[in-house]
Amino acid sequence: MPSLPQLVQQYLTHRRRLGFIVEKPGLLLPQFARFHERVAPGRPLTTAIALRWAVLPGTGSRNYYVCRLGMVRAFARYCTALDPRTQVPDYRLLGRGFLRVRPHIYSPAQIRLLLRRARKLPTFRSGLRPRTCETLIGLIACTGLRLIEVIRLRLDDVDLDRATLRIPRSKYSPQRIVPLHPTTVAALRVYRVERLRCYPFGDRFFVGRSGRCLKRSSVHGDFRGLVQGLVSNGERPRLRLYDLRHTFATRHIVRWNRQAAPLAHRLLLLSRYLGHQNFRDTWWYVSAHPAMLRVAAQRFERFRGGDRPHGL
Repeated sequence: MPSLPQLVQQYLTHRRRLGFIVEKPGLLLPQFARFHERVAPGRPLTTAIALRWAVLPGTGSRNYYVCRLGMVRAFARYCTALDPRTQVPDYRLLGRGFLRVRPHIYSPAQIRLLLRRARKLPTFRSGLRPRTCETLIGLIACTGLRLIEVIRLRLDDVDLDRATLRIPRSKYSPQRIVPLHPTTVAALRVYRVERLRCYPFGDRFFVGRSGRCLKRSSVHGDFRGLVQGLVSNGERPRLRLYDLRHTFATRHIVRWNRQAAPLAHRLLLLSRYLGHQNFRDTWWYVSAHPAMLRVAAQRFERFRGGDRPHGL
């Protein structure tokens, strides 16, 4: 039998070959393997050890602990094919997890501040780093794209003449065409000229240091510096880049709620635009915002009373 750290690497390689993104498991499962080797060397994976490690930080939320246990659970199921003594933890041991919490909604002033700070980032071997960070944040803020979708954009996915982006199919959503505002097209055109001048090689639209593929870890690292001093209005104390996607969706729904035009078909279009596979993921933006939920409740009350409102 290989050691547990070796099994972890085999498992992660197996998942990557199947097309899964294993960013968090790639960081946490090696930590679990080292913990297991320290407290139970040579012994099989057991539920008791998995639970000890899952709640080890002692300062996280229940959702975080459930997430950690879930990663070990998936790994344990893989190990059962190699060692029948392996115990697979029950998913109910720490209660219900993966509860969606209210995100931070960036104000227009905060987004402008982030863009100004990105413009002033220090440069390394070229002056492209500030331009890359500013353009990437601006693109996510005005389109609601996922970071992984932006990083994977290739030069031929960006059609500035037709003002569209082609987002390739992924595990999370089908392939889709995203239209762009003229101001977004102008910003992307400026970046493309600068990117090709600095690094005329490679097919990725956004590039990192030395013209290599941009890494999510470096983007998140830069973003943590950009949000210094900003206070969260959500349930998470730390501001995230992903909250720009939440902000995009929420602000559109708020504006549509204030109009008399039907809302239902716009939510369906937004669901397609964001690449949601399930409409419940889009409806969550309504339910997570108290003002929008009140409007939805009022519309339903009028509908139930016989006065069918717009959008229902």
